[in-house]
Amino acid sequence: MKNEPITPWSGPGNSNFKLFCMDKWFEHKDEIFQWTGRNTPEYDSTYYFKKHRWLLKTLYKESGGTVSPKR
Repeated sequence: MKNEPITPWSGPGNSNFKLFCMDKWFEHKDEIFQWTGRNTPEYDSTYYFKKHRWLLKTLYKESGGTVSPKR
């Protein structure tokens, strides 16, 4: 964790996977703005994460990260 940039989401309890998902959420919001001109989609991040959880997991693994199994 040394030399990693500090973000509003970094800190105890926020894993690299959570930070990756937040980054993808903001990328998604930027795409929505480019397509429609609206600043925010008609849904929130919770809906996005539930709808795309398997895609996010796959993208994270492909980027070199690992996902811990549920406890």
